[in-house]
This record gives sequence, structure tokens and C-alpha cells, in this order.
Amino acid sequence: MRTVALPNGLRVIAPSRIEAATLYREIYTAQTYTRHGVRVSDGDCVFDVGANIGLYSVFLSESHRGLRIFAFEPVPHIFSALERNAGRHLAGSRASLFNLGLSDRRGAAVFEYDRYATLTATMRPAEVRSCVRRGAGMSAWARAGILDLQRIDAIPGGLADFLLRALSAPVAGSLLAAAMTALLLCSLVRKRIFLRRVECRLTTVSEVIREHRLETVDLIKIDVEGSELDVINGIAEADWPKIRQLVVEVHDVAGRVAAMKSLFESRGYCTTLDQEEWEVHKLINVYTLYAVRPSNHPAH
Repeated sequence: MRTVALPNGLRVIAPSRIEAATLYREIYTAQTYTRHGVRVSDGDCVFDVGANIGLYSVFLSESHRGLRIFAFEPVPHIFSALERNAGRHLAGSRASLFNLGLSDRRGAAVFEYDRYATLTATMRPAEVRSCVRRGAGMSAWARAGILDLQRIDAIPGGLADFLLRALSAPVAGSLLAAAMTALLLCSLVRKRIFLRRVECRLTTVSEVIREHRLETVDLIKIDVEGSELDVINGIAEADWPKIRQLVVEVHDVAGRVAAMKSLFESRGYCTTLDQEEWEVHKLINVYTLYAVRPSNHPAH
């Protein structure tokens, strides 16, 4: 882990500049978790599920007073960065940190993670892999990678434009795709070397609600790399009325997006389905589902 300076001057502990820049764009620039009628007010109770290094919790605490934040990160290596960032930026706030994953049961599960690419940490690797769009060639992946790196200023705009033009040219495109294939193979080898598996503790949303005697949870943000349905299934029927809003990153495994949308609507939420601007999300069929109680939702 290293200290990374973000565009707004904030300094955070993160595994790499690229991961920190990716989180910054999602949370600060695109404000992914405050769209489509989702609102957080001073004094609200927020669950940050899949907190990673804690940047979303930091973002909320900068713009709201008196929040009660529950941040959950199961992988100890990542949790250590969350603790350090909380010590720097959440000191004095009502933030509770949990080295736990949320699921449909209490217990434990094995998580896979790359210590240099923590955003892909998951206890459902097979489901994440199954989301990848079939038939997408290396040129499509190369284009997506170039555009996404350009979005976080990891490569200059001029170089990105040059590479995109090269991809469109018959000969140069083939050579560039071959080079990208070689890089991908190197990446897979690197991932095999640095991939770690660790057993992490689990609990459920309802267990936390009961243990902390919570009457209302104003927002549950879920980004858990394929385990989102497990988190939702850990909400007891009696606790659904206590939950005002949810924002969930959903991997569309076996119609999961439609199923979760229907589940939320059956419990009285207004839902909106969106997809973040990342080109790679289009290739791996990842969406963001917003669920808001009608009293919160803007008029249609």
C-alpha cells in the first residue's frame, strides 16, 4: 500500500494510483452513488458494503455532518488500508469499521484477491468470470482498456487517440491487438503469482441491524464483486421497511439484474437501472441498480 494524492488534494492509502484514480472518478467525479433520486442527509445511517479503502465513507463525511457510517471490508489486507484512511479522514466521526463481509448467513468464506488490484477481490470468482460477454475480441478489450485509462488520466489523451486510430487500421490494428494479447498473458501470469486466498468472516445486514438496534438504515451501498445477491438475501423480511435506499453494483449472472429489480419493486421501491461509464463494464455486463422508497423519489 502507498500514499496517493487525489485530484482534490486528498491523500489516501491505496494499492496503486490507478485504483485510487478509479475510485475517485466513480465517487467524486461521476458521483455514482448519489444519482437517480438517492439522497443522503446530515445524521443519516449508511452501510458501506464492500468499503475497500474507505473512499466512499470519506466522501460522505466531507459533505454531511453527524452521519452514522458502518463500513464493511472482509479482506484483512484491504481492511488495513481502510483503517488507516479512517484514522486520517474519519477521526471524530461516527464511523464503525468491520473486518467482515456481508452475506446471507453468519460464518466464513474464502475470498480471492490480488494485493495490487484490490477492486476485484471476491468470494464468487466463477460468477464474476461468467459475466464476461462472449465473442468480444481482443480489439474490443483493447479499446475498452484505452478509453478507461484515458478517463482516469492514466494515459495522455493524444496517446489514447493514436492507439484508438491504430486499432481501426487493418495492419496496425492486428499488431496492436497482438501486443495487447501479449500484455494480457503477462497480466494473467502476474495475477497467478500475486493472487491470494484468505478466509474471511461473514455476517448479515439483519444481524448488524439487530446488534446495533437500528430503527432506520438510510442507504445501503453494495459493491461486492458478484456477492450482491448474498448480501440482499441476508436481509430479513421484517427489516426491509427500515431500509430507505439501496445502490447495488450487479453482475448480470443468470438474469440477476431483472430478478433483483423485481425483488426491490415487490418491496415498494422505485428502481432505476444504469451502467457506469466504464467501457469494461459493458464487456463484463455489470450494472448499477438504484432502489429508493417513493417518498424519496423525484416525481415522474
